[in-house]
Amino acid sequence: MKHVAAALRFPVVLVRHHELLGAFVRRELRARIEGSILGRVWPIVQPAILFLIYYFVFSKILKIGFTDKLAPHGDALQGWRTTFYLVTGILPWTALSETLSRGTGVVLENANLIKKIAFPSELLVVSQVITYHVYFLFGFFILLAMEFGVNGALPIALVWALPILLVQMLFVTGLALFLSAANVFVRDVMQAVPILLTFWMFTTPVFYDLDAVDHALTVQVDQATHQVVALESSGTDQEALQSAREVLLSKEASLSDVRFGKQVMNYNPMAGMLGMWRSIFSYGVVAFPLTTFFNLLALSLAVLLLGYAYYLRCKGHFADEV
Repeated sequence: MKHVAAALRFPVVLVRHHELLGAFVRRELRARIEGSILGRVWPIVQPAILFLIYYFVFSKILKIGFTDKLAPHGDALQGWRTTFYLVTGILPWTALSETLSRGTGVVLENANLIKKIAFPSELLVVSQVITYHVYFLFGFFILLAMEFGVNGALPIALVWALPILLVQMLFVTGLALFLSAANVFVRDVMQAVPILLTFWMFTTPVFYDLDAVDHALTVQVDQATHQVVALESSGTDQEALQSAREVLLSKEASLSDVRFGKQVMNYNPMAGMLGMWRSIFSYGVVAFPLTTFFNLLALSLAVLLLGYAYYLRCKGHFADEV
């Protein structure tokens, strides 16, 4: 319990050592651009190119439609809705995955620093969180420029962007602190994180829309039901009736699986996070989920508190283990 009580002082540590934290963040940002030709332009160019790739691949080549809830409205601009849906999922997920991938090993990578200098080593982890969310913000501003260029306006619900970002950073910081401390004692953690992140990504609606799948399957079930009823009424062609019933059962099973998946998503924090990001780009079509926001805020604070408490519990042994 003493470590949990000490973890409550986390904001005090950040404020007291804000200059050192800033130095770590600047070091990380410089390390990503030093030696490159475009240098400081890369944080803008990279997401812009990726967004264009998403647009052409998913909207023009594959012609995949995800949702009708995001702007711009109208069939002619379906491709941009698909792009906005993908981008509002990929940006937050990339910030989380890169932070955890890099943050898990940051204590070991700075072993010499930890052995020689007495300082709050948790700042190394926090600097990773801030660094990758700075890159998230670059991508987010490009998304806003695209949104304004396509729609001619920006949604009022954008006022929720900073609160959502804060909740996300609290959640990611707690996970990163826990993983970075665990990795000092069990080096397999570093190897397991990419696998776990891949599994987590595919169980999170980053690249798919279960609501759209639910709607499509519901329509197909209704059509199959009408066909079965029509064949039963005619009383002829039993073979066709049996085939129609099998199709109906298959569609109903698929719909049941999708709806079960949607229920499971309620327990996936990142699914709720992406849902909030996407809701603010719906121009009121999807009401901002206040209940989800406060539930995730409480969860993020709990994850941060427990993650930091575990970090503090392990911290005294770092010098011996690294």
